[in-house]
Amino acid sequence: MKVFFRFTLMFGIVLMLHSIMGSTSEAGSTKYKKKFGQIERVDVISEVLPEGEKVVAVAIEYKKEINSKSLSASTYEVNALHGENAASRTITKVYANTAPELDVQGKNGKYVIIELDTNDPIAGTLFYDVRSGINTRLALEYTVTQEKAITTAIGNQVPSTPNILVNSGEINLVVDEFSKRSISDEKGNFLNYRLFEPDTNREKQPLVLFLHGGGERGVSNDVQLLANRGAISWADPEQQAKNSAFVAAPQAAINDRWTSEVNISLLLDLIETLKEEYPIDPDRIYVTGISMGGMGTWSLIQDHSDLFAAAIPVCGTGDMKKAGNLVNLPIWVLHSADDATVNVSGSRNMINAIEASGATVTRGEYAGNLERQAANQAAQQLLNKALDNDSHTLYTEFLRGTTPINSHFSWIPTYENDIVKDWLFTNVKGQ
Repeated sequence: MKVFFRFTLMFGIVLMLHSIMGSTSEAGSTKYKKKFGQIERVDVISEVLPEGEKVVAVAIEYKKEINSKSLSASTYEVNALHGENAASRTITKVYANTAPELDVQGKNGKYVIIELDTNDPIAGTLFYDVRSGINTRLALEYTVTQEKAITTAIGNQVPSTPNILVNSGEINLVVDEFSKRSISDEKGNFLNYRLFEPDTNREKQPLVLFLHGGGERGVSNDVQLLANRGAISWADPEQQAKNSAFVAAPQAAINDRWTSEVNISLLLDLIETLKEEYPIDPDRIYVTGISMGGMGTWSLIQDHSDLFAAAIPVCGTGDMKKAGNLVNLPIWVLHSADDATVNVSGSRNMINAIEASGATVTRGEYAGNLERQAANQAAQQLLNKALDNDSHTLYTEFLRGTTPINSHFSWIPTYENDIVKDWLFTNVKGQ
């Protein structure tokens, strides 16, 4: 209660300061005109983790370069307002840097990076409405107080300040690299989407199409990137260094499904539009999706298998009567054995139907909560078995009680697995 009372008092002071300075609020980030002494601006830094987007740090820009060694976790205090929830944030690390970016050690620079504990109850940026089943992003407001003096790189002192500094913007790691787009048809139906463009010298690049789950429907054109790493995992720097690719992440309307005739048509139009506008290799187009998006993935590949080089449907289900269309398409299906939202029988039945149609299926199971290296080893063992059997249809089932957070969240061990993701890019049409 003391923490909340203190923050409420501080927040009231902030509102008073805003009134005096004539500040405005925009997209959940408070803009302020007056500079606070040695400080230029404050930005919150968010990152999409396996469990969803969280605020992982705050970046303070000073007018002078700061001596990183003069900083410690006790130098600052950070408080947060996510929607209507207010609380203090736990500071884990403080250092200077030459850019508003996270670093391992830090270095002298104009930016002070305050890393925050991602296990804080208020760290997440999304609100999930259990009644509607929809995720929405909360407005974020962060206040920072410099409670101890620090020194510049040349030894001058920057004294502590009673001023409460308010974030003037947000830095969304990787997410900011996705442009906002929309596509429509002649009947007025439209599909919002986000697009990541790789560094390219006009060489032909693969395209990964990610279809989100039911909780990310809407018109915000952002939660499909924020709720999980289904899209982000293909665009992060480490992955792009190995497998450069375009990444498209459309968003279905609030009451719509990926399997609707209109959405399937729009998705096909989206792929064709991107092929026309960008140097996309038509022999390396891939699709993956989760839950409702897993069903959309099955729906796309069942009727348009010739369009894709490979697919990764996660915790979905398809039409067994069309399984014969998938015998020659490389597919890696993943599902939790105890999924309480989309029963695992959906994936099992599809795999069995593809096998009955003539495909050689390679099955395996392991715990969904394995450490990254162990999970990679388990996936590699299954892939080696598939290669030995000349099989391009793989099925992974995560053991009961091992899928992180929720039995439905099989996308977490899927998109955190390097072997599964690397496998996708080994598939090229006609080879």
